[in-house]
Amino acid sequence: MPLWFLPALIALFAVVSLAAGIWLVLHLPDVARLFRGEKPGQMVRGPGRRRATPAAVWTALAIFNLGWVACVVIWVFVLDGEANVFIDAKA
Repeated sequence: MPLWFLPALIALFAVVSLAAGIWLVLHLPDVARLFRGEKPGQMVRGPGRRRATPAAVWTALAIFNLGWVACVVIWVFVLDGEANVFIDAKA
């Protein structure tokens, strides 16, 4: 595995996670609708038209979380020195 592979993989997962996070921020009313509460003072969706389906919101949440978790796992893998076995600095 070349030296640039793991940083490129972290960058890819970071960009994917960032894109999903931006999508979630742009669809905050739909996220609030997904987690709406029944008691007073809990999250309630504001007025307006419905845009994203619950499946789309769950998918974006899963992609967002998998992206940053993958970045952390790769980072820990590199920091522990386990990646030194697989990296060929001459390539």
